[in-house]
Amino acid sequence: MKKASPRRWTERASSFALAAALPAACVPAAMAQQRPNILYIMCDDMGYGDLSCYGQQHFVTPNIDRLAAQGMRMTAAYAGSPVSAPSRACLMTGQHTGHTHVRGNREHWSGRVEYGRNVDYAVSGQEPYDTAHAILPELMRAVGYTTGLFGKWAGGYEGSVSTPDKRGIDEFYGYICQYQAHLYYPNFLNRYSRQRGDKGVVREVMEQNIGHDMYGDDYDNRRQYSADLIHQRAMEWLARQEEGKPFIGFLTYTLPHAELRQPDDSLLQRFRGRLLPERTYRGDSGSRYNATSEAHAQFAAMITRLDAQVGEIMQLLDERGLADNTVVIFTSDNGPHEEGGADPDYFNHDGMFRGLKRSTHEGGIRIPFIVRWPGHIAAGSESDFPFAFYDLLPTFLDMAGMASVTTTDRWKARYDGLSILPTLTGQGVQPQHDHLYWEFHETDMLGVRRGDWKLVVSRGRPSLYNLAADPHEDHDLAASRPDIVRQLVTKIYEDHIDSPLFPVTLPQEE
Repeated sequence: MKKASPRRWTERASSFALAAALPAACVPAAMAQQRPNILYIMCDDMGYGDLSCYGQQHFVTPNIDRLAAQGMRMTAAYAGSPVSAPSRACLMTGQHTGHTHVRGNREHWSGRVEYGRNVDYAVSGQEPYDTAHAILPELMRAVGYTTGLFGKWAGGYEGSVSTPDKRGIDEFYGYICQYQAHLYYPNFLNRYSRQRGDKGVVREVMEQNIGHDMYGDDYDNRRQYSADLIHQRAMEWLARQEEGKPFIGFLTYTLPHAELRQPDDSLLQRFRGRLLPERTYRGDSGSRYNATSEAHAQFAAMITRLDAQVGEIMQLLDERGLADNTVVIFTSDNGPHEEGGADPDYFNHDGMFRGLKRSTHEGGIRIPFIVRWPGHIAAGSESDFPFAFYDLLPTFLDMAGMASVTTTDRWKARYDGLSILPTLTGQGVQPQHDHLYWEFHETDMLGVRRGDWKLVVSRGRPSLYNLAADPHEDHDLAASRPDIVRQLVTKIYEDHIDSPLFPVTLPQEE
């Protein structure tokens, strides 16, 4: 396998020096009140076809659809990875999975602690982000933005070198550990607030929940529902923001990821008995997925709940006078799952695409992506420009007035992304990637998209598709177009740097 380029990656240690230089170098004082706020709403495991504005037929999402009608609907947006933690890493680091340190859902669990009669981990979380590489919240905070994150972190375990308090987040509430997020009625949630003087991330125990079992029938007696609690805390933070003081909020909500459970309220009752044949799931305590006898109704109601939360966010922005100067993005972290009783075939989650979560076929990585920014993005517009999560870091900095930095050679030595702001606004010249790249060790798959050509490598075997003629990737053209296969395999060797933690099988280079 090809080794890392020493010149490129030994330079990363100075990226914090670059971040520290950003305010003085790039942000004129007069721009401070003109820069937009940014709300990045990213749900968990929603497929391309899971919104009515992307073709869903079993339920409607009027508030998210309204965002699309007021802004731009992207039809060729890609996650950073086909699973959660590395996809979020691509967002945070501005690097693709051939370069970024976190390339999989590597878990860190240790110790035991009792919550009522429930035993949980004393420490839990995922592989930490590389501390020598400045990430998106650190960069945005360095240029004067207030930062908040509400939902899943998945960028380090509790007490590690990479937790929200150590990586540029002013206020956090949710799950440090994405495995803990498998329980919607958890034993605890994590919190950090710079404003209230927290010295680091702490656990907030769910006192009502821990009086009942984590699994089985008694689980139904738990009342502290994390998706609602996280949303409430995000709304409280948003209500404190002031016009003229730019902020960026990462609302990394857990809906509609398994487990398929929520309060038995009007949202769930709306779908009960309607989505037949209903699906029963027996549960999996090892994965922390409780049983359900109505998986279809649960799933539809969870996305409906998420849609209602988006509506509440937009209403609050209007009430606070912040809507016109706030960029609102809605997206998903990767393709749809079939865990916890989810039924992607029933809901046609992947729309026209092949593959699910954990696959580098289109269904695993192509995602809904909607952007609203009044006065800058044309209402009701649509774009098929292909981009991936690692392009969002330079895009957000571009929105904050940092375009001159994100195009320098010094910047490009550390970050893989390109700003898509020209595509969003129709202003300026859109820089182009030669290709987009993904790798995922768990299923031993890689992916390269260059124009309409898509190479999918599974356990070292390449398959080639033309997405313009074959968006479902049914017809493998590798045998008839070996020239294109060679070109795209060469791109893999250019992009991939070996990772002992997340090894993949590269195709043979001719």
